[in-house]
Amino acid sequence: MATDARITDLLRQAELAYSASEGAAQPVVLDAEGRDVFVISDLHLAEGVGRDQRYGGTENFFADASFARFLDYAEGYLAPGLSALLIINGDFVDFMRIVHVPEEADLGTWAGLLAGLGIQKSEDELAASISDKEREHGLKTHDFKSVWKLATCVEGHADTFEALADWLGRGHRLVVVRGNHDLEWYWPAVRSHLRLALAERIAAGGSLDVSEALEQVVLPNLRFIQDAALVDDELYIEHGHQFDKFTAVVDGPVLKNGEELNIPFGSFFNRYLINHVELHYPFLDNIRPRESLLPLLVRERFFLALRLLFQHIPFALRIIPKQYYRYIFGRVLVLGLAVGIPVGLMVWQLVQVLGPLFSSGSPDGSSGSPDGSSGVFGFLAEQGWNVARQFAWLALSYFLARVVAYFQLESPSSLASVAREQFAKHDYRFVTFGHTHNPDQVEDAGRWFYNTGTWVPIIALSNVEVRHDKTYTFLHLGRDASGKLVPGVLQRWDDAAGRAEPMTLVRPKA
Repeated sequence: MATDARITDLLRQAELAYSASEGAAQPVVLDAEGRDVFVISDLHLAEGVGRDQRYGGTENFFADASFARFLDYAEGYLAPGLSALLIINGDFVDFMRIVHVPEEADLGTWAGLLAGLGIQKSEDELAASISDKEREHGLKTHDFKSVWKLATCVEGHADTFEALADWLGRGHRLVVVRGNHDLEWYWPAVRSHLRLALAERIAAGGSLDVSEALEQVVLPNLRFIQDAALVDDELYIEHGHQFDKFTAVVDGPVLKNGEELNIPFGSFFNRYLINHVELHYPFLDNIRPRESLLPLLVRERFFLALRLLFQHIPFALRIIPKQYYRYIFGRVLVLGLAVGIPVGLMVWQLVQVLGPLFSSGSPDGSSGSPDGSSGVFGFLAEQGWNVARQFAWLALSYFLARVVAYFQLESPSSLASVAREQFAKHDYRFVTFGHTHNPDQVEDAGRWFYNTGTWVPIIALSNVEVRHDKTYTFLHLGRDASGKLVPGVLQRWDDAAGRAEPMTLVRPKA
């Protein structure tokens, strides 16, 4: 990582310009300058592939080479001499799922990365900043710790970042919109690290040095958006997590100490529960919507759900912010009662039935059977029947849990209604969200809503099937003769065939 003073000054100036351009007005207005627009979302890059060419259990993005070929396709679609705008609409890097903690041998590298961004921390300071809880669950959200996470991601997903550097180097533009899994783009140091990482890759493949690549290529063509953007006054873009109570950020972007991000409950859920479980059960987090995970597990894998309820969730509830107590307790309490009350009654009645047996050999305290004829066999048969009857409570617990799970799964998995609200308030021709991982498109009186889905595998838990037909989705909006954006259809990059095809979407009954 280059560290000379010229580069540090360029990054500082870029952040000053960025802060001035963001301002208080939302959405941020962008001019595509006649370019075609490509929109993707929810790549969820985590630690990537290791030196042994294996991925960790928290990784969801396995399409580095495919993504590079997709960008080649996008460029090849354009007329000669034209450039395009690529918008990654949230959850580009999944910081919450990057759990690799620096070892002692990594501290020098980490300190060097920070020095190149103007942050001076000694190796001893860095080592002392890592708590035991972080060593178990991954680093927290401080800016200097988030830089380490991004550097880990860049190294593990080399092909993706090389492809983005090539995209910029060939004259195209890139916009990165913040999502609920990459709230860390809030930190100037994290934004600067991506700028510098791309500049270094551009410099390595051409005639420019790092400072020239940064000044001439990256800074003019890479833009970060914190909340929402409006392209050419007609395309509204937002990730969509703020419309989901599970993932909405409450009470500002940072905590009162100003050093850590104020992350939503869904992020705590990932950090302290899902990450841990996925080390043993990969792809568990690929179920959508995320708040349906536990109810779905109750329906499909009952005993794994019991393990989550009684082993992991109590710990997660101890560490969530207070502002989320009412919401999450409201969802978990009903399911917990449905499972717990019948089990509790079963245990209580078993104690009532079996207690006398262990204390005196028969329910009335005598040493033999009441009638004297059936003896021990009659007594055992009677008690066996009582025990079997008590286990019916366990069956009732299972049945009630499945019923509750069924109704909790009714939470919507589409943001189309939110898009309609945007259309009612504004003159937007297009609205696009991500977040739900469910690709969608709706035309309403000449105005279009799109959800660009995801690039990570979708798991159909009922038959343990990976649904590739719902991934690698993107939106391409071209231009008409007057330069206005033309409605497009959602497409899927078919990497095996080397081409894009329209998504197969089914209209659900209203």
